[in-house]
Amino acid sequence: MPAKNGSGSIDRFLEVFGFLLPLGEWPPAKRHLVLESLNFREMELGTTILREGQVCSSVPFVLDGSIRVFKSAESGREITLYRIEAGESCILSAGCGSGLAAFPASAVTESATSAAFLPSETVKRLFAEGASFRDFVLDQYSRRMAEVMELVEEVAFRRVDERLAQWLQEQCSATPSGLVVATHQELADHVGTSREVVSRILKDWEQRKALEISRGSLRLLPAFEGLREGLKG
Repeated sequence: MPAKNGSGSIDRFLEVFGFLLPLGEWPPAKRHLVLESLNFREMELGTTILREGQVCSSVPFVLDGSIRVFKSAESGREITLYRIEAGESCILSAGCGSGLAAFPASAVTESATSAAFLPSETVKRLFAEGASFRDFVLDQYSRRMAEVMELVEEVAFRRVDERLAQWLQEQCSATPSGLVVATHQELADHVGTSREVVSRILKDWEQRKALEISRGSLRLLPAFEGLREGLKG
């Protein structure tokens, strides 16, 4: 079968997700029908794939890039449920049309993203007839459940300032300069609180000489490590 043009191609899908369609389970004719049903999309940073409450008719399989799945409150606050990276799919989308009447969250690209979309009906068939695909979905489900349980634990049992300090420390681990490029709203979204709460915490830390605040970024100072250890206590 000839590859489709561009990076969103059948060849690329098989490179990343070919293990879902082993020839022992999917003879060439059946495999061909599945591959022909793929719809490839090249999406820019910030592309909304689904909004909460919408009905999803297809399931994304990420080839390159990243998709953030999150919940929003009426106040505008957001909390990230999980991210879909290259080689992964969306279990919430897979549930649409079977157990879910509508998508219970929102999904937006976090970077330029290439994805292959399979119709929900095809996904149901793959799950019913393919052991390899079934194993993949169940593995994704268990991983996502573990992530969401960890998120619930953090939101329910850890203070906002402790969560924020840990997140900032993790971001700085790859940047020796100590610079974190993020707005106060983006920080609030990451830790599941409001921008106002984050701004108050950061202002307090700035006054304690633990960081420097600039527009759209902040820099951690040597005193930040001591502050973070104090929050743990």
